[in-house]
Amino acid sequence: MLQASFGTVPLMGHVNIQEQIQDRIQSFVNELTGLIRQAGLEAVQEALGGPAPKRRGRPRKAKKAPARRKTVKRKAKKTGKRAKRSGAQVDAVATRVLAHVKKKPGQSVTEIAKALRRTPKDLQLPIQRLIADKKLRTTGQRRGTKYIAAGRGAGKKKKVAKKRTTKKAATPAPPENPTPSS
Repeated sequence: MLQASFGTVPLMGHVNIQEQIQDRIQSFVNELTGLIRQAGLEAVQEALGGPAPKRRGRPRKAKKAPARRKTVKRKAKKTGKRAKRSGAQVDAVATRVLAHVKKKPGQSVTEIAKALRRTPKDLQLPIQRLIADKKLRTTGQRRGTKYIAAGRGAGKKKKVAKKRTTKKAATPAPPENPTPSS
């Protein structure tokens, strides 16, 4: 009878055994797949230098001891942000910029910055204030911008007087001398 199960007519008990075998094979494959994934994750974590974080999203900031306040000059944080300057500091730089531009007009920000031993970014606010106060004027655009000290009446366009030409009244042409006909 057992031989008949391998033929075309399966026995009832044999179907149940085949299902059990298939179930065990499937559970073995699933378990093996899980183990392979876990081994792969461990290899990646080891290569990256530690276990993966358990939490997703932004990590919490580590608590540090409060920093001591310095009474000296305020320094910028190392996050790329710059320290704010007081109005007096900006005005002092602005007067230096204006004095330099009066001596050497027509220079760009980078040229002025090199002469004053500053960065172009440091001169941005003082130059904007000088332009707003109409003490500086610009020529050119973007990277080609040159700065010139503005004189009296800066910001106002000079009116150029146009010469008026008066039209003379048309005078009749003198009559031609008639030649005597004889």
